[in-house]
Amino acid sequence: MNSVLKSAVALVLVLLCAACATMPKLDLSPEDIPALHLAGVKVTYPANASIQWPEASVLEEKERTAPNPELREVSRGGFHSYEEHRLAAALTTQSFKQVESLMQGTRPVRLEIEIRELLIPTTQERTGRVVATTVLTTVLLGGIAGGYAVAATPGIFMTYDVALVDQNTNKVLASAKVLKASSPATQFSGESVDSIAAAAATQIKGWLTQKIMG
Repeated sequence: MNSVLKSAVALVLVLLCAACATMPKLDLSPEDIPALHLAGVKVTYPANASIQWPEASVLEEKERTAPNPELREVSRGGFHSYEEHRLAAALTTQSFKQVESLMQGTRPVRLEIEIRELLIPTTQERTGRVVATTVLTTVLLGGIAGGYAVAATPGIFMTYDVALVDQNTNKVLASAKVLKASSPATQFSGESVDSIAAAAATQIKGWLTQKIMG
């Protein structure tokens, strides 16, 4: 293994370990979460949120004639753009899909997700024909002709805060700040915005299950 590959592997391992180490602990007992009921998901954007999705209009036009039947309906009110509304719908859909099964009780709660930053590069950038000059993900490719190859391709990135809030009292039961979700270019499935929403929902589910699983 040459020095370039060793460095790349080391970098990936450091990033993965750092992500695991910085995942915030959940301040709830193991019995608390199953006793809850996911009543809603609220997605918001602070005034300084950075939303970079240059090809959003392509999906908007596509879904005018062929709406995604799996998306949960989210009111357009309160959102300033199609990008904000579509990401909110994707996060709501994925949160219910992945998190609702953890909560089989009767105490209603909602997930509040505040988006700090979203980066969805163009199709050309994501397929590696153009290397983005902003945030890059290192993707390790397997054995090629008996050797190894390392390629740098841009992925999808999102930074967000999340809180679990009592629906009746508005009391924050648990919260986590500055979580970072990513979806590498080689792992896209479906629309890009749905891929990053799924990645974030997986993170949130992991955060909630760390107490359940001990």
